[in-house]
Amino acid sequence: MSAFVGRRDEIAEITALFDRVRLVTLSGAGGVGKTRLGLELARTLVPEPAVIDVAELAQVGGPQALAPAVTEALALSTGSLLVLDTCEALVDEVASLVSELLAADSELRVLAISRQSLAVPGEHLWVLGGLPTQDAHALLADIGDTWLPGTPPETLTEVCDRLEGLPLAIELAAVRLRAMPAEDFVTALDDRLALLVDEDRQGPSRHRALTTCIGWSHQLCTERERLFWARVSVFPGEFDLEAATYVCRDDTLRAQDMVDVVTGLVDKSVLLRRETVAGVRFLMPGATREFGAGWLALLGQQEEVRLRHHDFYLALARNAEREWPRRQVRWHRRLRLEAANLAQALETGLEAGTGLELAGTLWILWVCCGMHAEGRGYLDRALATDLRRGPARTRALWVCAWTASLQGDLLGAEERLSECREADPGGHAGAYVTQLAAQVAAQRGQADRAVLGIRAARDRHHSAGRSFPGLLPGYAVVAACLLTLGDVEDAIGVLVEGLDLCETYEDLWTRSHLCHLRAQADYLRGDLAAAGEHAREALRTARLFDDRTAQAAGIELLGALAVAERRAEEGLVLLAAARDAWAALGGEHLRPPLLASIPAPQGTLPTEVLSLDTATNLALREP
Repeated sequence: MSAFVGRRDEIAEITALFDRVRLVTLSGAGGVGKTRLGLELARTLVPEPAVIDVAELAQVGGPQALAPAVTEALALSTGSLLVLDTCEALVDEVASLVSELLAADSELRVLAISRQSLAVPGEHLWVLGGLPTQDAHALLADIGDTWLPGTPPETLTEVCDRLEGLPLAIELAAVRLRAMPAEDFVTALDDRLALLVDEDRQGPSRHRALTTCIGWSHQLCTERERLFWARVSVFPGEFDLEAATYVCRDDTLRAQDMVDVVTGLVDKSVLLRRETVAGVRFLMPGATREFGAGWLALLGQQEEVRLRHHDFYLALARNAEREWPRRQVRWHRRLRLEAANLAQALETGLEAGTGLELAGTLWILWVCCGMHAEGRGYLDRALATDLRRGPARTRALWVCAWTASLQGDLLGAEERLSECREADPGGHAGAYVTQLAAQVAAQRGQADRAVLGIRAARDRHHSAGRSFPGLLPGYAVVAACLLTLGDVEDAIGVLVEGLDLCETYEDLWTRSHLCHLRAQADYLRGDLAAAGEHAREALRTARLFDDRTAQAAGIELLGALAVAERRAEEGLVLLAAARDAWAALGGEHLRPPLLASIPAPQGTLPTEVLSLDTATNLALREP
């Protein structure tokens, strides 16, 4: 009974689609608002005074009653549009009938509303997602306008986000919010299937509780689809077919069955499919995943499936570490997409005693992909819960020291390095300890000590054949120290050698940092054009890795260069964006030594600044 909210873009696009096609199936998960949108579309496609009768197929008494019900809807309608709701109840029979009707009447258009594709020639499938946050907020406010005005907007936004913009869930939530404070409701959403119930709700019984709405889809599934649904609920985020096959297969659900099972669940709107830079991936909406987790618990397979999930992502992390030196961008994209799954695998590992190995192996994610805080948290927890000595602990200690130094926690980094020395009497990690101790010394301004230490570490890494993360990052530390000491020409020599090695080893990540330093060296010797070119190259590569720290440093550097080139207005905007980016990142970071050499800009930095991404786009433009 609430006002129709949102979906204006969908209405416009589907209306335009009907100018070219005759059959559109409006699909999506249960409770996503397909029927409500279908009715709004019908009013748009066939405006008054024409009449549209909607055939509700869930209420049809079996396949024999289908044709009479559709015939009646056609007879009552005065427009050339047939609207068929809940087609999933008799999907095969509906598909056959719709094909016959379209062939018999060239003027007829059909809007099918179904959780499952009809899979007939000429069908155009439109998969509906949840409402955007603003529209979801508007729907909740419209329904609960008499009891929600005093609730903080951020709390209502959190409710809508937790419910993933699902209109049915929002409408059921509005009923519950009459009787309980919004803050308590947010906490209770941890068990949303038990919470979101309204037995007095008018309309189909399956819409009186979120669990019965999802259960309607469950009834439509085959036995193998239900088993896969239960097992794949272990994934907290997106996943690909390879991961799902490893985690879900057994003698009952074989590897060769997976494509058909996944296709069936995508067709039934249980799984969402999307194309990514890493290939096709799938996602199960939160409430649907929670429903599957309940069935997994009833099957008694929770522990077994979670361990298989952990094993897959431990193997993935090992592959990433092994292939990182020459496939950096590919693995960056994959690991970022898998962040939620890796986090769950870490939680499982912390319980199973393998968290230390996984947390240390994921140094790529913590260091090179900008997840310093997350990595530090997992490493600290793993080190506190698993005190066994060995290579896994040694590596976790120096990786933790590295992330601490990147956060600006130099005391914490030194403490971890000291622990690493004690836990590694054979000195197997000695080169990394020396390397990171030199990096900390550089951050403390002890440039002479840092140069000696990093050169010793580089010699050991070179002898051992460790290009990354051993040999190459050391060039950045040496060059930064030489610039701090004012030895610009020696710094350029180090940078040229390091950049050549980056080309040899195809190391883009280190190359970005070396280009950033080369830009500073170019400025210090008066070549502003070369400085800008190297700074933009560094920033372009940093964006490939979504390295927010490197982006902030790059924007700050280009802002300083703009001021030096008398482009004051642009420079102030970039410096303001960098200031806010550093504040958002937190911690004390190793800032460009160049900035101390540039006169302070005249004028006040803007108070309203660009986002980091927008500022990056501005900085990358040629002046």
